[in-house]
Amino acid sequence: MSKPSESNSLPESASLKADMTPSEAVHAILRIWRTLVYRKHLVLGALGACLALGVAYYMVAPRYYRSTAKLLIVERKADELTSMGEQIANENLMATQRELVLSARVVQDALDTLPSQYQVDLQHLPRREWVEEIAERLHAKASRKGSFVEISYTSLHPEAAAAIVTEVVNSYLSFVDETHQGSAGDTIEVLDSRLTQVETDLIQNQQELLKLRANVGHLALGDEKEAIDPTVQRALRLNESWITANDKRIELQARLTAVDAAIAADHDLQPHLMALQETLGQQMLVSSLGLSPDDLNAIREQEQELIEAKRQLESFTPYLGPNNPKVVNLQDKIRGIEQYLANYRSRAGNRVAGISNDELGPMLRSMLTQAVEQAWHQERQKGAAFQAARQEAAKHSSALVDLRTREREVLRLEDQRDELISRINTADIFQSQGPIQAVVVKDPLPEPKPVTPRIQLVVVLSVMGGLMIGVLLAYVQDVMDDRFNSPEELSGQLGVPVLALVQRLQSLPGEGLQSLHTHVQPNANESEAFRTLRTSLALGTEVADRVLVSSAEPGDGKTTVSANLAVAFAQAGKRTLVIDADLRRPGMTALLGLKGVPGVVDILSSGQSAAELAPKHVLKTDAEGLDVIPAGLRRPNPAELLSSDAFIELLAWADSQYDQVLVDCPPVLAVSDAQIVGRLVDGAILVVRPEKNHRRLVARAVESFQSTGTHVFGVVANDVSEFSGAGYGYGYGYSYGGDEEGETIAAEIPARHAA
Repeated sequence: MSKPSESNSLPESASLKADMTPSEAVHAILRIWRTLVYRKHLVLGALGACLALGVAYYMVAPRYYRSTAKLLIVERKADELTSMGEQIANENLMATQRELVLSARVVQDALDTLPSQYQVDLQHLPRREWVEEIAERLHAKASRKGSFVEISYTSLHPEAAAAIVTEVVNSYLSFVDETHQGSAGDTIEVLDSRLTQVETDLIQNQQELLKLRANVGHLALGDEKEAIDPTVQRALRLNESWITANDKRIELQARLTAVDAAIAADHDLQPHLMALQETLGQQMLVSSLGLSPDDLNAIREQEQELIEAKRQLESFTPYLGPNNPKVVNLQDKIRGIEQYLANYRSRAGNRVAGISNDELGPMLRSMLTQAVEQAWHQERQKGAAFQAARQEAAKHSSALVDLRTREREVLRLEDQRDELISRINTADIFQSQGPIQAVVVKDPLPEPKPVTPRIQLVVVLSVMGGLMIGVLLAYVQDVMDDRFNSPEELSGQLGVPVLALVQRLQSLPGEGLQSLHTHVQPNANESEAFRTLRTSLALGTEVADRVLVSSAEPGDGKTTVSANLAVAFAQAGKRTLVIDADLRRPGMTALLGLKGVPGVVDILSSGQSAAELAPKHVLKTDAEGLDVIPAGLRRPNPAELLSSDAFIELLAWADSQYDQVLVDCPPVLAVSDAQIVGRLVDGAILVVRPEKNHRRLVARAVESFQSTGTHVFGVVANDVSEFSGAGYGYGYGYSYGGDEEGETIAAEIPARHAA
């Protein structure tokens, strides 16, 4: 028997992973919603209980009142003199002032001046705990971008709250004044000492600067962006000239070496002749050979065009035929250029081409040797001049570096002296004032309306708590009770209708159709469920001519249901065909005793037209109007066969020949065969055993069909017992012990008799 895949056996939380598809996420949300709707009594009960508790709390809770004051904190800074009194608030400063308001020192000073009639919150506490009690009820909040500190206090009496906030504000203001009194005097003393030291260093550096300027000479020096000293400039220019001469000499030597190698190897010297016009100069080379520059340019241009034309012809040849216009034009162009060059060389180029290597070699070598000697001479002269200039510039540069360093030090000391003088002047102005100015912009007043408890907040928290508890209870009950308790729950949580309830059937003696109740006992109560299923499909709003029958897990009895349903359709006068598409463990084939008979596998794997082979594999049964195509011999690739075009053609043929087509498929959670077939039929029926199947597996089976676009007509509750205690008893004893597609005939018969 096939086992469900690992992915289908994961817990419910696995279906809510972040990598699920949008379709799976929607189905998961709908399943959770259906669970909450079905167990809404728990959610409503928890909501009502929390609301009742909230009302009770609001009635008995003590009332607290809050009073608030707001302070504007301004920091005086040195740059206020040049910024027209602009006040700058610092975020660190605001955080410090907030902590100061809540400090034990400020709170203790406020308690010392607080009248006794406003100590209502402290009467039940010893005096040593008063500061902690006030600090717990006192709150201070500093604005992040502004310069305000908001101070509030919560008390059992509104007048007491206002009085405590007032005393805390007064205590804070007094503390600020005392703390910062006289701090400016200490600051001035430190700044004066530092200024004296800076002025001494400045005078010393200025004297040394004058000495360095006298040693350097009359050069006027400024900032670093000023022009370079003339001595250094001359050395740099000579260095560049020497490098240029060295490069030219190396290039000429390389040309001479190449010409010597060509002469030794008896190579053609014409390419070297053309290359020398860039090194020695075109005019010099042409005049030495008795040629005109126009002659060389004409030959060079035509040779370049010839090379380009040949390259284009080679690129076109693999793709274009010999008669293609582009190929023909290129061939004509090549022949024309070659003819032109031949004629030109025969007339104007004979003066160059006629020179043999024996004549051209010594001539080229002589010119290059002379050019190399001249380059050597120029290089030595420029190198000697550069060395002399470099020594002179090095001596001069050392003095310049010392001079610039001393100038920067003098400028730094002058800036430092000016800054100290400015800070001393500012400290003098604020010597009699504190650096912090706090202004009360909102006075603390008694508030007659309590801040807690608030009816709106109590209601919101009660509703939120009730919903959270109700959802949690519904989830816990849903997890603990993992079976369907009634048809309504089955339909509600799956979102599809319950088409029929099949009772636990007693096994019948016989093989094939003789073991089916609808065939042997068509008028018995046991057969009524299959007629109900037939009616549900026939009278539904959706077309149900081609129906797939599957189950969530093996052992749910889907083969027995599909066989009885097929007999019921045949009894209604419909020409019915059953296709056993369970190619892995064909239960319908085993039930009808057709094991080993050619069938679906043979049709799909033959490579021939399925419409032509299908009639040869159709087997008639004892029931009038009921035919069957068995599964056939097993193959290792059932999923590939069912997804082939041949299976689509087989279904199309069956639809054209029969009124009703039933396709028996493997369990949908075990393999993907049912999902593949589901896209090709009108819809699917899912067989469920409520006492056996877990709700999450059944829900996942429905979602597996829906995620691939397969319409689910509904579910069939199989093996329902009147005394199961699950709410499925309707007064006429539904009970069932069915077979399954993965069991052999020998295993099915004892199982049916045992039931």
